[in-house]
Amino acid sequence: MTATLAAPSREPVLTKITRSPALPAFVGALVIWLATWLVSGNGLWGTLAIGASVATYLVMVGIGQLFVITSGNGGIDLSVPFVMTISAYLGSQVMNGDDGNLVLGLIVAIAVGIGAGLVNALLVEVVGMPPLVGTLAVGFTIQTAVLVFSSNSTGVPSPGLSSFVDGNWGPFPIFAIFGVLLTIVFAVLLKRTSYGRRTEAVGQSATAARLAGIDPRLVRAGAFVLSAALAGLAGILLAAHAGGPSLELGTPFQLESIAVVVLGGSLIAGGRGVVPGVWAGAMLLTLLVTLVNVAHVSSAVQNIVEGLLIVVVLAVARNPAFGRSWTR
Repeated sequence: MTATLAAPSREPVLTKITRSPALPAFVGALVIWLATWLVSGNGLWGTLAIGASVATYLVMVGIGQLFVITSGNGGIDLSVPFVMTISAYLGSQVMNGDDGNLVLGLIVAIAVGIGAGLVNALLVEVVGMPPLVGTLAVGFTIQTAVLVFSSNSTGVPSPGLSSFVDGNWGPFPIFAIFGVLLTIVFAVLLKRTSYGRRTEAVGQSATAARLAGIDPRLVRAGAFVLSAALAGLAGILLAAHAGGPSLELGTPFQLESIAVVVLGGSLIAGGRGVVPGVWAGAMLLTLLVTLVNVAHVSSAVQNIVEGLLIVVVLAVARNPAFGRSWTR
């Protein structure tokens, strides 16, 4: 059997954009950005800059979640918020407000995430637990460890790390630039490297991938490790922004990290990941929260609005005018 390479696509750029599964999320983020500006009166650039900085934390955990989901097998990482929290505590304890310990603190936070990811992979791919059960079990175990550790924890992130997440380079927020660069790096990783192609291939058909010489278990295990490592990094960075770790630091990210993947056009069943869509979905949700806050809407109504918006974006994305259905 011989394989033939497909001819390079000559589809016009505008057509590619209009058919992108991430387009509804980008349009939704644009509409909410303009609405937030009109309601708050903070200025177009100020609204966008703040939103992009805050959204970057969600982008980080969303990208990790995307790789888990794209690898298929019903993969979803529910340990994300717990990994973020314990990494924030341990990384802050190592830094202890000293820039001299900044790098070591980051290494510890990421290493904690990698360790949690390896345990997730072991439970799911070796023991055979369903991903939802295995990752949630790891999360609850971590939560217990956090409750024990936090009572005696006095560490805070280093000032240098706080300056990084809250500083500006001219009119541009440094952390927002970091978020855009991170999106580009992982988009290239998914679409332009053998690892990324293997991840999508396994998500499309683990059997076919296995016949092609790919070990689906190894690919999916790598996705769990990547997800937890990014969660660990996001946790210590969020702690630097907040002035220190807290027990509820990662709570909002459990469902939102999944929502931004789906909103961004990736297939929840696996096989197709859209990394730029994660950035669009994160901006959409972040700006939505900003909009309802400046409009003085109650948290109950905020949840309803957020849910309805997700439904609307998903419904629009299923329209054939926006390319393939997300359910395919």
